[in-house]
Amino acid sequence: MDYLTVSSAKPKLGRLMDRVLKRGEPVIIRRGKRFVQISEYVVPEPIPQRPAGYFAVPETPEEYERANRLAALSPDRPE
Repeated sequence: MDYLTVSSAKPKLGRLMDRVLKRGEPVIIRRGKRFVQISEYVVPEPIPQRPAGYFAVPETPEEYERANRLAALSPDRPE
């Protein structure tokens, strides 16, 4: 892993980036007492879109009433 100053990294930033991508090893740039790391970022796969109604559950009004009655009788009910 290389440690460079900002002034030494500026003129060769493109080459440093190519080296990071080729070797997979990050480059550290120092500015005063602080450090910045240049490393490859892998873009994650996008989450697929679900069609409208994908999570919808067809329930009747009677089923909703029953669920509400049972929830009201639950001992774990928050107050």
